[in-house]
This record gives sequence, structure tokens and C-alpha cells, in this order.
Amino acid sequence: MKKGIALLVVCFISTVLLAQNTKPNILIIITDQQNAKMMGSAGNEWLETPNIDRLAAKGMRFENAYVTNPVCSPSRFSIFTGQFPTAIAMRHNGSKIDVATLEKILPEAMGFTFAKAGYDTFYGGKLHLPGAKNEISTYGFETLVSKDERDDLAKESAAFLLNRDSKKPFLVALNFINPHDICYEAIRHFPPKNRPPAEVPIPLLEVTTIPDSISEKDFFLKYVPPLPANFEPTFPEPKAIYDLKKLHSFTIDARENWKERDWRIHRYAYHRLTERVDVQIGTVLDALESSEFADNTIVVFTSDHGEMSGTHRLEHKTVFYEESSNIPLVVWYSDMVNSNSVDRENIISNGLDIFPTLCELAGIPTPEKLPGISFASLLNGQKKRYRPREYLFMENELGFMIREGNLKYTLYDNGDEMLVDLGNDPGEMINVHADPMYKAKKVRLKSLLEEYIEASTH
Repeated sequence: MKKGIALLVVCFISTVLLAQNTKPNILIIITDQQNAKMMGSAGNEWLETPNIDRLAAKGMRFENAYVTNPVCSPSRFSIFTGQFPTAIAMRHNGSKIDVATLEKILPEAMGFTFAKAGYDTFYGGKLHLPGAKNEISTYGFETLVSKDERDDLAKESAAFLLNRDSKKPFLVALNFINPHDICYEAIRHFPPKNRPPAEVPIPLLEVTTIPDSISEKDFFLKYVPPLPANFEPTFPEPKAIYDLKKLHSFTIDARENWKERDWRIHRYAYHRLTERVDVQIGTVLDALESSEFADNTIVVFTSDHGEMSGTHRLEHKTVFYEESSNIPLVVWYSDMVNSNSVDRENIISNGLDIFPTLCELAGIPTPEKLPGISFASLLNGQKKRYRPREYLFMENELGFMIREGNLKYTLYDNGDEMLVDLGNDPGEMINVHADPMYKAKKVRLKSLLEEYIEASTH
């Protein structure tokens, strides 16, 4: 009898140890320039994203997820290192970076951290990472697909999932280009004088063409999204917004020259390009579901930044407005407690928080001194263990921002200020920085932000 009990105990311990030694696979899917409202599951009735939506239906969607900087390269740097872009003096895609500090950070980047823990780490699609040039190995990844960010990336990633025969756990980061092609709509209308003409991607040209089978009147009535409710600029608008003209002249040119029809076509194209990347994501998710890894893979879906899509008479990104900085974030794995749920309470930084969250879920050491907060406990139904973020900081080429609750305060490099109360003004139409009712709160947020700026830039 005692031998039988002992055998059962040994078997139980062996099972536990086996479970503990089985690391989950990780699949990270990143789109480019997709704001948080560009999903059917987020209530958008002007597009169909069945594949992103089925992931959201199974997993946990975070409504208040934000980037560290609303442009490509700084944001991606954060996602794969867990650090603010200003750690390497990076505030826009063309910044001259602090190479010495980058070289200190990279050995603990996501790829290296998971490789040291026994993972095979792969990266596919859009690179655009500081210091990577044409080689992702500097971030600790092997190249999965390098020359395609569209259909071939989806197909080859699906083949990887269906044909992989290694027993080692994997971390795969897939970086799709769309709906980023929308960038070229303003550029082709108002090409910058200091740049050669841009080659406009075929998908954009296809989705801005009105079909012959329908009249233009019916087309705009039935298929083209209306102007957004917050189409007009914020009042009073910081003059710093016009500093965009230095690097993004086409953004201001579009503001000053586009008519309602132009803005609506732009919005229509943005929705169609989002649908295209949803199909590519579906190819990957279908393969995962058919593979042997379906029950042991964590899936993370997010984007590097959003798109203004006509709000405040702006297109592109860069600014701190919600449409530019608030991005999708969905996490799913087969045994998560909080499946089929939406978190509307907590403010998450995808650039800072995904890395430590994945480390905790995988049971591997998190690199020291990461500024992010793991939200694994929110996924696991252990909300009391979660340490909510008190302040969210963001950076861009124009200035810095701090958010506390519903208040967003921005201090621009030229001294301009902006304060919005999302609770009363979700469209960010009124700049209340000079409102006496908000004086005490503004003074406190400004002080905190100035401390952050001093610490991060010196």
C-alpha cells in the first residue's frame, strides 16, 4: 500500500515537473498603423475583420493600450526591448541614436532573453528597428521571412507552424505592413519637395478606385465611412502641430487642401487595407489551429501605432491623439482564465508591458530594470496581484505626454501645452490647459512630466 502511494506521489511530482518544464510557444502578430478602433470587435461597423475578431472573442482585449511613441521605429524598439525610445535618444524614425546605450540594451532584447531560456526565436516581415539595418540577429532573432510583409509572410509563417518538428519552444514575431500603405495617399497628392517621388503600393491604388459597377453617389452613401465626429481641430490647438510640416509636409498640405471627398476616400482606403491584413492574419491563425501547437501557444496581437484617419483634419501618426497612439492589444492562450473578455480599466503600454508579461507567462527571468509592468495576472484572473500603472508617458518628435486617469497633458518642445479630459471630451476637441478648473491638476502633471523629461533626456 505504501509503495503504491509512493509511486503515485512520484508520478504526480513528475507530471508537475514536466508541466513546469514545458514552455509555451509564443506568436506575436504586429500590424503597422492600425488604431484601436479598426476592428469589428471594437464596434467599427465600416469594416470586417473576422480573424482579428475571433482572436478577440477567445482572448482578452485591452481597450486602453498605448504605444511609447506613435511612429514605427521607436515603437518597435520598445516592443522588442521593453525600453522607452529616449533611452537611446530616439524620438522619430530618423533620429541619430545613442549607439553606445543601444549596444548595452540589445543583449537583453526579447530575442536574446528567450533564446537564453531555451527558445528558438524567429522574426518575419517589416524590420525598421534601430541598429538592425538588414539583420535581425542584433535583436536575438533568426530570420523567418525577410523580403515580404504581406501574403508571402502569411503563407510562409503558416508553413512554419504546420511543418515544424523541433521539440524546442518557439517565439515567432510576425510584422505585417498594412494598413500602413495608407501613408502614401497624402504623399502621392502632396509629394515632399526634398524627397524623390514615392512608389505607391498597388493595394492602395486598388482600394482608392471606385468600382465601375456602382455610381459614385451610391458608393459614398453605402460604403464610404463618414467624416469622424472629431473632424475639426482641437480648440485652442497648439501651434506645435504645424511643426509636423518640417518632416511631414504632406500631412499639413492635406489638412489645408483636402475636401470632404478626399478625407472620406482616405478613410475608405484605410478600412480596406485593414481588411487585407486581417485576411493575412487569418492565414496564420488557421495554421496555428491546425497545428500541434494550438493548445500550447500564447498569441499576442497589437500594432506599432495608429492612424489619424481624418480626425482633427490630420492623417498619418506621430501626434498623441487617441487615434494615433491608442492601438489594438489582444492576448489569447488556451487555458487563460479571463478568456472572451475586455479590459476597459487598466492603461497598458504595449511597448513596455508585453515583454515582461511574456517572460512571466513563460516562467523565465525578466531582464532587470525594465520600466514596464507585467499584466499576466490580469490574464490569469488574479487581478489583486496586478500593480496598475499610475501614469502613462509617451514621447514623440514634438514633445512629451503624461496621462493620469482620463487626463492627458502634453508639453511640446516649443513650450505649447495641451490638456484634455477624456472623461468629458473623448474626441479631444477642447484644450483645457488654461481652464482655472484644471489649474491644480495641470500644475501637478506638468511637474511630473518635467521630471520625466529631465530623467529620460539627460
